Amino acid sequence: MKKESRGIGSIVASIVGIIIIVAVAIILVKVLIKEPPVNELITITVDLRNAETSLQKANLITKLDDLVIESDSEEVINQWERMMDCMPTACPDEAYLDMILIITSAFEPDIPQSRLLINLIATAKYWGNEEKVLDFSKSMSIANTQIEQTTNRKAEKAWQAIVDCNNVCEEKNNLYFELIKTIVQ
Repeated sequence: MKKESRGIGSIVASIVGIIIIVAVAIILVKVLIKEPPVNELITITVDLRNAETSLQKANLITKLDDLVIESDSEEVINQWERMMDCMPTACPDEAYLDMILIITSAFEPDIPQSRLLINLIATAKYWGNEEKVLDFSKSMSIANTQIEQTTNRKAEKAWQAIVDCNNVCEEKNNLYFELIKTIVQ
């Protein structure tokens, strides 16, 4: 009888040991494999677009560069390199929209509102473009439905301001970037 209890005790100890090793391995994998900082990439891109001083821009460029490298996405890195060409002067809003679009597309599964962001950016890019009327109409219609389905009142108000602007108000681009930042925060 004593031999059987020692055998069962050894088996139980072995099983507990294996469970501990597996748990430690899972924890290590989760720690070592970091998720890309997608929302932060988008937020800092908007902040960089809105930066007013050279020091603000320098700090945001440095931080965004680190995050782009950390993202380990070839598409995001390539777009960031294209943006570097216009940084010494001033990048157009189109470049910032493209950066956000590339980030969103590259990490679509990691962004709950990725489809909404893509439709907003398409709306912004195609509004007033006679050659893209169908693309614009689809994007705007889908974005409107997606906004209506959110519970984010701030996003709903920002969207309504864009619709009311009708692509003619001076602050139209500011409204898009404000809405994008609201969605990812």
